Amino acid sequence: MRLRPASGGDRDAVCALGVAEEIAWFGEAISSADEVGEWIDEEGGVARGVVAVDGEGRIRGFASPGGRQAQFLADPALTDPLADELLPWLRERCEVAELMTFGGDSARIAAFERHGLRHLRSSFLLARPASAGPLPESELPAGVEVAPYRLGDDDEAVHRLIYVDAAWASEPGHAERDLEAWRETMTHCESLFLARAGGRPVGWVAGRVLDSGRGFVNTLAVAIGERGRGLGRALLLHGLRDLQRAGAEGLTLGVEAANEAALGLYRSVGMEVESEWRIYVSR
Repeated sequence: MRLRPASGGDRDAVCALGVAEEIAWFGEAISSADEVGEWIDEEGGVARGVVAVDGEGRIRGFASPGGRQAQFLADPALTDPLADELLPWLRERCEVAELMTFGGDSARIAAFERHGLRHLRSSFLLARPASAGPLPESELPAGVEVAPYRLGDDDEAVHRLIYVDAAWASEPGHAERDLEAWRETMTHCESLFLARAGGRPVGWVAGRVLDSGRGFVNTLAVAIGERGRGLGRALLLHGLRDLQRAGAEGLTLGVEAANEAALGLYRSVGMEVESEWRIYVSR
């Protein structure tokens, strides 16, 4: 196994590694190659990293320091040799390397720990099973209106709501994005809704139907001063219903395992933990 700088021409092979990982973990891929590519691009692109190549020239692994979070993709059949090549490379280039992996991959977790990484926190993917029945009814707080949002209408005000008024990025695992980076992320979401009170933005929900057909809530944000009145629950249900109308087969979202308030909200509408994702750091 040898390492070489990655290039744009390696993109398809690198994205295929992400799909192969999910097939090994879950029996099927929950992300398409294009969606794996979105994640890689958000952290700086393929060319920011290196690929591990076997004796026949096949790409078996990929690592990148990323932007906010480092990236590690590996052929599931070669976890140990790839970790031994790629993790030291990452640690040399990151003051603190932060990596995420599926909590059920004991071989990868053991490799991370063998290379001195420690478990920092966990997040959950929640899904709403068919057995949960119809979505509950909810009502918006008095004086609040919700309407579909189109990017470009008032992006600066929405960005300020999410990152200032709602302090969304203060939660572990939530990335701080400038206006342009936020807009780029939102271009992948077909379901966008803004709540206003007296003309002022007070809540936001954004989601998309993934290539797998599952609906995914990307962002739920409520201004701090508006919390405790049921707005978050009403917006969540509004977004979930819109994903159902768009043809979503199943409803999902992600949440930090330590965020008990959010977990309580999501469970109140029938969401259940489907998988754990563990974040490791080199310290």
